[in-house]
Amino acid sequence: MSLLTALSTSAIFEQQCPFLVSDYVNKHIGNHSITIQRHSSANASLWHRSLDDAISLSKITYGNSVRVRSPELKGIYHLQIVLNGHCRWHFRDRNIVLSEGGMMILNPGEEVDLTYSEDCAKIILKIPTSIIADCVINHGVMLPKGGVKFAHVPQHISHLKTLSGLVELLCIEAESEERNDSMFSPYQALLANKLLTIFRNNSDIEIAQNFEIKMFKQIDNYIDANIKTDVSIEELAEVSNVSKRTLYNLFAKHRSVSPKYYVKQKKLAAVRQLLQAKPYGIANVTEIAMDYGFIHLGRFSSDYKKAFGELPSRTLKSHAVA
Repeated sequence: MSLLTALSTSAIFEQQCPFLVSDYVNKHIGNHSITIQRHSSANASLWHRSLDDAISLSKITYGNSVRVRSPELKGIYHLQIVLNGHCRWHFRDRNIVLSEGGMMILNPGEEVDLTYSEDCAKIILKIPTSIIADCVINHGVMLPKGGVKFAHVPQHISHLKTLSGLVELLCIEAESEERNDSMFSPYQALLANKLLTIFRNNSDIEIAQNFEIKMFKQIDNYIDANIKTDVSIEELAEVSNVSKRTLYNLFAKHRSVSPKYYVKQKKLAAVRQLLQAKPYGIANVTEIAMDYGFIHLGRFSSDYKKAFGELPSRTLKSHAVA
């Protein structure tokens, strides 16, 4: 199978009005509006599959020269791969044109403004922020303030056989009659890891192992060992054997956050892992949050959603044992 023939049994629309396709995209892929640049003949087609209510795969062609605008992607990334024709992304400082095989990632919170050529066809992978965030955390790297952001630097799928094969495999599994949604979790982690490695981003996932990284590892170990306590800046400075000023400078340089913010995010990550595991005896989110020192529950829920793209109650519910 090639990406051109991917999702062949998952047609939602074939040779239909572009605005019918647009309405479906608004509901299932991402909020947007379209403007037909030339004519509005019924040449639009869409193929779509969702994987375990998380990642979704779509193949779309409008069959017209179409301009697509969206105020922002909310809580999701879009990996977009051009299969045919070309697509022009309009940014404030420049335009980027991708032709066949070109691909790029759009970030949550960014305005989307792009134009399809009449013969443009694309595959779009919709990826929740929580999947990327979990991958970063599992690498032992701190989430950047404001979340992971990918640079607008195009790649070409022909140079990345492993990623191309993974996307093809996801398409095959999504259409399998024997599919089991629980099987897609390893694929999610593998996809997130590939994207973080291939596309330049602000997560520091490939930071060189130097003295300061070893120092952060020592700090991490101390925080992990005392994760349920109110770890102070003074304690961290003593553990790393530096002044408080040096500690702040180190965090600003390597994590772009303050030590206090870092500790809070580590606590949130620990709570998330516990909610996902849902061990015997866990009654509710409030019990877990307070056990980790989150007294202001409204603020906790807000911080949790900013970090992982969903409320803690949703995490607990989605990982409940049947």
